[in-house]
Amino acid sequence: MSRPRASSSLSTLGAVVVVAGLTGAAHAQAWDDATARTIGTTAQWTSKVELADLDGDGHVDLLFANGGNYATAGTPEPQRLFHNTGDFAGPGLAFTEITDDVLGAAAVRLSRVIEARDLDGDGDVDLFIGGAHGTASALFRNDGAAGWVDVSSQLPAGALSLGDAEAGDVDGDGDLDLVLADWGGPPQQVDGGQTRLWLNDGDGTFTDATAARLPVDLVGMSWDLELVDVDDDADLDVLVSCKLCDGGRLYVNDGTGTFTDDSAARLPQHANNYEYEAMDVDGDGDLDLVTINDGPQLRETILINDGTGHFADDTAARLPGAENRAQSDDNVAVFLDADADGDADVLIGSLSDADRLWVNDGTGHFTTDATVMTLASPGTLGFAVADLDGDGRLDVVEGQGEVASPDHVLLANAAIAIDTAPPVIAVVRPAAPGALEVIARVHDHKSPSAAHDWREVALAVTHAGGSAERVALTWRGEYEWAGTLPDDPDLAYQVCATDAAGNDACGDVYTLAGPAPDAGPDA
Repeated sequence: MSRPRASSSLSTLGAVVVVAGLTGAAHAQAWDDATARTIGTTAQWTSKVELADLDGDGHVDLLFANGGNYATAGTPEPQRLFHNTGDFAGPGLAFTEITDDVLGAAAVRLSRVIEARDLDGDGDVDLFIGGAHGTASALFRNDGAAGWVDVSSQLPAGALSLGDAEAGDVDGDGDLDLVLADWGGPPQQVDGGQTRLWLNDGDGTFTDATAARLPVDLVGMSWDLELVDVDDDADLDVLVSCKLCDGGRLYVNDGTGTFTDDSAARLPQHANNYEYEAMDVDGDGDLDLVTINDGPQLRETILINDGTGHFADDTAARLPGAENRAQSDDNVAVFLDADADGDADVLIGSLSDADRLWVNDGTGHFTTDATVMTLASPGTLGFAVADLDGDGRLDVVEGQGEVASPDHVLLANAAIAIDTAPPVIAVVRPAAPGALEVIARVHDHKSPSAAHDWREVALAVTHAGGSAERVALTWRGEYEWAGTLPDDPDLAYQVCATDAAGNDACGDVYTLAGPAPDAGPDA
């Protein structure tokens, strides 16, 4: 798909400050173990970590999806939810547990994933808890001051064995749907399960649309599923990892939320894939992929997008030799800009090796630093990053499972740069003639994108008479945001974003009636 032509940007960004984070303290511990003074000791089998501002107080709260075991069911365990008090200097714990207040008796279950998103469209964060090992999933609606309400009856009935779940607007109707990685079974290591699609009717009630919209395709033990617009056509495609397959899956969206399997044509096929993590690692505007554990001798893989949603394995050039560790049995990757230099670095969580950082040189070539985390963490299955304590640096939360090890909260020290890098507005699909919807890809070199990562993502609109307004964009999955322009044929607009640290950026200026004007809205 050709990209729309636009004028040069008229935003006033000033100089981009490049901070030499990780210098001065290069090859040194960058995150300090603060578990004892934040959440205390946990003792569950944690598969994934979710971060969200559950009560809208501006502090990032912690959610741990719990319940073992590996391929067979263990004992149901409580999901753990912790409220961030914002007080990291006082004598008490910085987080207070709110599991019972939110989930009550429903906290004890088998789960590998919690998805915290605004599923009913009322502006606050709701909770989907995926059922594992042949159990039912749960849905909790956030009613603000009225508390949390169990609305699991609004989910399709039945028991599944979910390895992951993602929310996103796959059919373009303005609400968040759910795509689910089902393991099938029991036994779960034999046939596998079909990826599921539950469509949202707008108020957080879901209907199973799998049979009509997804290919019949059994996937064996998927630990990770991602919604990613791989081909830049303004809809969300589905990437599904597969441990017990010859390769992962790429289901391409036709724009209406109906998918076809185009894995063989677009995606290098490697067995034992634990995760796909999407980000523009080389700065060319499209989304590339880092995959986990599917390279030779359990190494990682870097897949580069050609701009049309076809990927090539370029690992040898971008993570050469010893930089790509063998036999580490890694489980998870997340993107972050650890040195605030305006590119995406990668944190790797490992089962049998040190959790470590890949540092990006700005072109998508990486070097590995295994000294940034000295804490023993032999069971890292989940990673999440956010500024927990308000110092402008990205902290890390580790979820530990499979071996006996508690979850960890790691606070960044001075070796991690304060975030001064502006957001990236990579792709904007301007409204076509007669249409007013705008879709943009906006990210901060961090995965996943969450509501607490942003102060604002909006359309800055200038009308012909000189009046200006801001139109909020709504997150629709991955790094995509959508909004509707005012019905004014003479307006000019650009996408602007302010991240949680207060860094600003605005994209190019567009109009609905010809070339962009000589002046447009400010950042």
